[in-house]
Amino acid sequence: MPAFAEGLGNIIGPIVGFIIGLIPLILIHEFGHLIVGKIVGVWAHEFGIGYPPRLVKLFRWHETDFTLNWIPFGGFVRFEGETTFAEDDENAEGTKNAEERTRRPEAESHSLYSKPPLQRILVYLGGAAANLIAGWMIAILIFTTGIPSLQTRITDIAPNSPASSASLQPGDILIAVNGEPVENSFDLQSEIQRNLGQPTEITVRRDDEIVTVTLTPRQSPPEGQGAMGVLITDEQVTDTLRYYSLPQAVSYGSRYFVNLAATTVMLPVYIVRMGIPFEEARPVGVVGISQITEHSVSQSIEQSAPYPFLNILVILSISLGIFNLLPIPALDGGRILFSLIEAIRGKALTPELEERIHLVALLLMVVLFVFVTVLDIVMPVPLP
Repeated sequence: MPAFAEGLGNIIGPIVGFIIGLIPLILIHEFGHLIVGKIVGVWAHEFGIGYPPRLVKLFRWHETDFTLNWIPFGGFVRFEGETTFAEDDENAEGTKNAEERTRRPEAESHSLYSKPPLQRILVYLGGAAANLIAGWMIAILIFTTGIPSLQTRITDIAPNSPASSASLQPGDILIAVNGEPVENSFDLQSEIQRNLGQPTEITVRRDDEIVTVTLTPRQSPPEGQGAMGVLITDEQVTDTLRYYSLPQAVSYGSRYFVNLAATTVMLPVYIVRMGIPFEEARPVGVVGISQITEHSVSQSIEQSAPYPFLNILVILSISLGIFNLLPIPALDGGRILFSLIEAIRGKALTPELEERIHLVALLLMVVLFVFVTVLDIVMPVPLP
């Protein structure tokens, strides 16, 4: 019985992680498309939660039916002029009728493909923008709902650096810069940047002793050394949480969000430069992401704190937004690419041909999805 319960937990846990982690972010993405589409005057016939066949129509907002579908792997928006999932629209009698409606003057004026390339690009950007905005807001929420108290420790000192000349030592815990408290590496970096080229008092705790030294942060340090010439790390001090005011949370959350987004964009470069092995750098699929999300939920429950789960949501939201901007057909970035080509050459592909290209690319991505899913199962992702 314990083995059966453990096996059942190994199945149910990732499913729960998928439902509470990935599905909301996918729906936020699609809702971003929907809102921008309505702003530029595109009709949206359906906002689907899950994929067809349809289970039930939930409600109607203007011309948009909100539906619940049987296949619970995300969601979609079907705009006027798009034929994907049209056969499941109770107001349509098939793709032929859907195509005929787009020929009517009023429907044609509200079709996605009747809009200028710039407006279509805005619609395609809406999903990624929604994910990035959501990630930024969740990053702020992390600091308002509490994060572990931190201390910033010096782990190494460069020879002939200001820190070395001032007799700072590895293991010193940074307390203040010119009397301003240092609670984490963000604080330290901000204060040092404000004092470049000026004598600066650095207060540290060394064992049980408080030591204050004076050094001058360099404006043009050698590559990889930094203004002070120290390597630092943030450490969790206790199990207690520190709560930030809204202005502080906006500041710290915004910087944290920007750092994560920049790291996500530069990740392929880091992988190549650092020679990270495949098992650590390989893509992670739905199974792996669901396992990580479920693990973060367990951490939040164990620690009675939301930040482990919220932190994963920030990472997933940023990743989803940036991934969809890749210039690959079937992704938003691929649709943006088609619109840019149209704007440059002054002539568009027919909607039918463009949809066919995206469909072929989608089928190839499904093959890749299956491959990554198998990797998630035979080579499980290390849990954070």
